Amino acid sequence: MSTRFTLRDLPGPEPAIEKAGPADALAREAEALAIVAGRPWAPRLLDAGPGRIATTRCPGAPRPLAGLAAGDARRLGAVLRELHDLRRAAEGGLPRWPAPAPSLAAYREARAEDAEAGLAATPAAGLARRALAVALPARAGPEPFRLLHGDLVEANVVWGPEGPALVDWEFWRMGDPAEDLAYLAELNALPDPVLAGVLEGYGRADTAAAVAAWRAIAALDAAGWYLAQGMEDEARPLLERGASLTG
Repeated sequence: MSTRFTLRDLPGPEPAIEKAGPADALAREAEALAIVAGRPWAPRLLDAGPGRIATTRCPGAPRPLAGLAAGDARRLGAVLRELHDLRRAAEGGLPRWPAPAPSLAAYREARAEDAEAGLAATPAAGLARRALAVALPARAGPEPFRLLHGDLVEANVVWGPEGPALVDWEFWRMGDPAEDLAYLAELNALPDPVLAGVLEGYGRADTAAAVAAWRAIAALDAAGWYLAQGMEDEARPLLERGASLTG
């Protein structure tokens, strides 16, 4: 979780935490938790105010996703499929965009431009645009956008007795579900067998090709974010992966 936030345990009959930090980020997180309310794989929102939210604490702890056993990889995939099916829309995008994207292809092009902004004046500039040469497979439907978590890094997947739960929702958006899965793969350096298990649990035959089309952009966008934070060691393997995926 970002160091922009502080956490403290709250007294009461059930384990709970208060998260304090930037008001806009926490307002978005509270909005996401209202959408996913009642799901066993998300914290329950208890209270919210300017610059703070209180939630239940998910039992368990994060663990290395790259080492998931096949059964747990499938369980994570099933949770992500349930998440993505919770809400649908005809448009999608990030809150900071001037307008939402009207198609998955337009959304992906805009996300490539986001990645390019983070890579400007680096040797990787231009790679995200080059990644667009790998076309998205066609996916039919009038509402192709889905609810995304947006930050599926290892620390945000908590493993408890009932399986995986997702925490830290400030980056949620309506987007391409294949992007969420590609970020999961790249941010956590998932080996091919683990990703295959996630996709098996996800249970959509057309998803693997869409994830493959997203992976270079996901890696490069994440690398640009790390570079902006001065985290060059974290950015380096993502830059290498993005370069290898774009040839």
